[in-house]
Amino acid sequence: MNNLYIQKVLVIVGVLEDYMLLKEMFEEIGIDKTQLNWYKTIGEVTSNHYDLVICDLNLPQSNRNEILAEIKLKLGQTPIIALTSNSELNFYIKLIQEGIQDVLIKETFDKVQLYKALRFSMNSQKLGLKPLKSENRVEKKPLKQDEVTYKKKENELKEIFQRMALAVSQPKDFGGRFEALLKIILVYTDLKLAEGWIMNIDNSRLNKVISCAQNFDFGDNSDGKNVFSEVKIGVGLPGLAWEKGEIIIWEDLKNHPGFTENKSFLKYKLKTAVAIPVYHDKFLVGVITLFSQKKKIELTSHFMLFEKISLQLGAELKRMKTEDELKTFFDLTPNLLFITNYKGEIKKGNLQTAKTLNCTEKDLIDKSFRKMIPQDYQAEFDQFLANLNKTKTIEDVDVPLLINDQLKWINISATLLFSGFYIYFVGKDITKQKGSEELLKRTHEIVRMGTWEVNIANNSVYWSHMTRVIHELDDAYKPELQTAINFYKEGYSRDLIEEKVGKAIKGEIKHFEVDAQIVTFLGNSLWVRIHAESEWLDGKLFRIYGSIQDINERKKVEEKLEDANIRYKLASKAASIGIYDWNIQENIVIWNDTMKSLYGLKENNLRIDYQTWQNFLLPDEVEKHIKIIQEALEDKVEYNTQYKIKLPKTGEIRIMKAMAKILRDDAGTPIRMVGINYDITNEEMYKLRLEKSNRDREDILESITDGFFAVDKNWIVTYWNKAAEKILLKCRENIVGKNLWEVYSDAIDLKLFNEYVISMETREERKFVDYYPGMDIWLEISSFPKENGIAVYFKDITSRIKHQQKLAEVQLLQEHVINSTKDLIWAIDDQYKLIMANKAYFDEMERSTGHRFKLGEPFNIPSNKKYINYWQGIFDQVLAGFQQNLTFSPKGIGLEPKTFQIGLYPIIDMVEGKKFVSGAACFAKDITDKVNHIAEIEMQNKKLREIAWKQSHVVRAPVARIMGLINLQNSMNYSGDELQEILDYIMDSSKELDRIIRDISDRSNQK
Repeated sequence: MNNLYIQKVLVIVGVLEDYMLLKEMFEEIGIDKTQLNWYKTIGEVTSNHYDLVICDLNLPQSNRNEILAEIKLKLGQTPIIALTSNSELNFYIKLIQEGIQDVLIKETFDKVQLYKALRFSMNSQKLGLKPLKSENRVEKKPLKQDEVTYKKKENELKEIFQRMALAVSQPKDFGGRFEALLKIILVYTDLKLAEGWIMNIDNSRLNKVISCAQNFDFGDNSDGKNVFSEVKIGVGLPGLAWEKGEIIIWEDLKNHPGFTENKSFLKYKLKTAVAIPVYHDKFLVGVITLFSQKKKIELTSHFMLFEKISLQLGAELKRMKTEDELKTFFDLTPNLLFITNYKGEIKKGNLQTAKTLNCTEKDLIDKSFRKMIPQDYQAEFDQFLANLNKTKTIEDVDVPLLINDQLKWINISATLLFSGFYIYFVGKDITKQKGSEELLKRTHEIVRMGTWEVNIANNSVYWSHMTRVIHELDDAYKPELQTAINFYKEGYSRDLIEEKVGKAIKGEIKHFEVDAQIVTFLGNSLWVRIHAESEWLDGKLFRIYGSIQDINERKKVEEKLEDANIRYKLASKAASIGIYDWNIQENIVIWNDTMKSLYGLKENNLRIDYQTWQNFLLPDEVEKHIKIIQEALEDKVEYNTQYKIKLPKTGEIRIMKAMAKILRDDAGTPIRMVGINYDITNEEMYKLRLEKSNRDREDILESITDGFFAVDKNWIVTYWNKAAEKILLKCRENIVGKNLWEVYSDAIDLKLFNEYVISMETREERKFVDYYPGMDIWLEISSFPKENGIAVYFKDITSRIKHQQKLAEVQLLQEHVINSTKDLIWAIDDQYKLIMANKAYFDEMERSTGHRFKLGEPFNIPSNKKYINYWQGIFDQVLAGFQQNLTFSPKGIGLEPKTFQIGLYPIIDMVEGKKFVSGAACFAKDITDKVNHIAEIEMQNKKLREIAWKQSHVVRAPVARIMGLINLQNSMNYSGDELQEILDYIMDSSKELDRIIRDISDRSNQK
């Protein structure tokens, strides 16, 4: 479309948006943007080499006549197209009369009208059309000879500046354009050497940009080029021009004191130096230094050029410098900088953009940014652009880009350029940050941890997504400070949070961490852990922020552990199980009261260590058990043994069962040994009596090994060992050489047949358990493929299966043992709340008070304040650490009178080496019959009373052992031989209890 032959257009408009609109129209009609020069005012224009001027007549702080007069003064007969908002015909004619070639109405013209105006204006100039004459136009008079000479000089200088303007518009770097400008000056003036100096960014120094020469070789003179690469004000020739603010000329350089450091220049016979300060808006932009082989007098013809350079070249140098700084910033910034059209096609981008998008800067042009966005995100990006167009503000968004099958995340900020047709983007590669954020998000989801912030300055509250999830709220919920606090459970939790937040606001604490309960939006109670930090700026609180974590499950586990601990203490006390904790590194041993009692110790403040325990051992057992402990500490064996001790006061020999767990640090070094002791003297004596009768059977059991046989691929038995003979009751003579399935045809329908076939065909190892009904036995079988068949190992595990069945029975027994006694057993904590009780207790309390108690309720008798005070006094004594024993008869209208013998014992806990009473364990026995028949019992003979007294205690021993062993199994969860040992103890104690009861019955029936 461009056949106008326009090389350079001057655009004078006061607003960048207007220039961008014109630039787009020029590009559409075929005039490249490099041919356009834009200034806001005519005063900024320095060059006069233009083919056309487009000028806005509505420039601020200027009137039309002044604008046109200054254009004609600077640009002569250059055609002018006026931009105006006045569409009246008379005004249009008046402008034509004043020398305007054409007029465009700003609000309505388009590219077609622009093209017509350009074509008309350029054709008018070629045809020599003159503007319409007005009656006020003054005819020019002929010029005098000096005026002709001056005019000729003006035209020469105009041509020089036009050439310089053309030179600096070439697509070169700053130094290249400056060099081109200097060479034009050298050619015109016939000077030999030129240097270009530019003011640095903080206006503290002049930096040499370029040196160039003509007609002689200066390029290899590195000494000359490097002298004064930068100067301060007043230093050297350029510094002096800067200081004086005027053109400086030095003559006789050979002898000039200021030129001493430039002696290398003198070999070129340079005689005169000129420094021209170049200004823009009264501020120094740079200095041009020129060197000549001529004298000063011979340079006078160029003084007018030097003056114009000083006054008119500043804007061009300033623009070149600014463009260079912006280009450097544009190319070197680590951020992505690029411009797209409304279709998302990149029109310009920096090096970082090309690097991030994995292409060259050349390939970057017209690359579609939008198409690199995955389709799932394109709608979001389009909405972002729509909002940008609507709000006309800077917006930002995170977008993913799919580049060579790799996903990158870019944070982009964007704004519309003034024309509205292009979008300017600033981006940053946040792929690693996104990955970290996603990892952090997933971590928070796993540990159910959210974040929050209270901004004190604007009284706003922020909750993360997980914080809302913990409170059972959706993401649309907007929290406030007071409503956030109201989620904490009323009472302790809310008071605690309000106290901590209040102290943080006052500056009394900088951070805090607490556990508290919240009530969620859906009404669920939840334990959370709050961590908070306060941030102060200049002595003023700015914000409080932190995290919230769901710890509800952890709290439940802690409560269960506490409950189990209480039960364990009760069990250990009832079963006479001693507990110890040996700090190996500090050699300090802690024994509970039962442990001390087992070893015959009474002193509570006795310091116990490893040597204390060793002193109790019989001399012939010391070395053996030191070795066992050492092997356990070295993790070679588990510590499960028994040994004999000698009680210090009575000299009695007792046998102790000992088990322990070794606790180790991260390096595997043992640090603690926690275990139990209980007296098995009676059991061991009983075992000795049984040893003789069991010795033969034990010898047989010792000789039993796993059964083994082998078959070939045709199922012919090739080997059958003695254990197989014993387990399957089949002599090897009757099986070897025969088909296995012909002999055991009744096993073809069993699982073992299928497993053997699979092992044979797949050559895989098979392990399984199967029941063989032909012999009513359970077998544990391992089948292994061999070269020409399979080999089978098996063992009879019928007893193990039965033991497992018995174990299930024992677990049921554990639940019912405590409820099988008619004695009342219960315990309270230090808040008088019931924490454990058996069925006999619940039934008796309901009978005597009419109230069915529940665990967790305060221990009191609602209907009788006197009883409440009485029992509270008793429990106060126990909680103070004093054991209480008493006889009590509940009284009430219509109640059957009963009498109970009650024992109340402090429950002692140890925290950080300090003992404290955490509750009371209580035992009550119904002695009503005994009280009612006391007179009759007293009349009985002394022997009967002695038997009754002894037997009442003998009965308690096996019962206590049974209870203790069951609780021990419940705590330690033994299996195998250890479980069998416990079951044997339970059976022995049960038989002993049965024998004692029969004995009591027989003796009681004696007359």
